[in-house]
Amino acid sequence: MVPFQIGWLLFLLTMALLTWIAHMALRRRTRKVQRTTLLLLAIVNICCSTAFTFDYIRNPDVLFPFTQNLPFQFCTLATFLMVPAIWFNWRPLRLVVYFPGVLGGFLALVSPAEMYQGRQFLSLSTLFFTVHALNVILPVLMGSLGIFRPTARDAAWALVWFVALAMTVLCMTLALRAWFDSGSNYFYFFDPEGAGILVALWNLIHIPIVYEIPLLPFALAAFFGQYGLYKLGSAIARRVRPAPQLA
Repeated sequence: MVPFQIGWLLFLLTMALLTWIAHMALRRRTRKVQRTTLLLLAIVNICCSTAFTFDYIRNPDVLFPFTQNLPFQFCTLATFLMVPAIWFNWRPLRLVVYFPGVLGGFLALVSPAEMYQGRQFLSLSTLFFTVHALNVILPVLMGSLGIFRPTARDAAWALVWFVALAMTVLCMTLALRAWFDSGSNYFYFFDPEGAGILVALWNLIHIPIVYEIPLLPFALAAFFGQYGLYKLGSAIARRVRPAPQLA
């Protein structure tokens, strides 16, 4: 798939339709059924992520070494963190998958690196798009079903927790570069690797790690935008919800 072409647009429309169907099917179910269903989808997403990763690793035409593709890129971390975020009510974890997780998944869908584009539609390689779509869909369903109810304060704290996670991964990346593989580049700290907006920032600043700092205020604005969309969706849902029948 290639962004903004017909196959990509049909894929996004299909994902949006499936999200609506899932919400309608689950909205009157018990909380246990809702969480179990989302948990199973999250586990399927981990399997899809693993499948497309190893498909690229085994592809001799693509430079995709195993040691540089451990599950430490942010979107991959979000995929794995989705399971405990759905099942356990630990707010920092839910903030990470709901705010930066959704934003990262959305950006990956609209501006994927060139290596992920143009693959055959029905192939393991295109699971890249499915995984990132589910990284958006699952947190959205958590919000729409009431499993997680974000606040404006949460939008700000999400940036704090994201930076803390990034600093942890940076330490791991530096250790990997020093002792195992000098090409390790998790969170794209040392090279944008063709990832959309990061390429533009790299061309402007061209200093590893530092070039990503300008993203932070934009990310914070996006998080508040996500919160605004959640509140708007909640308000619309209250207006269209049928009034209770009088006895």
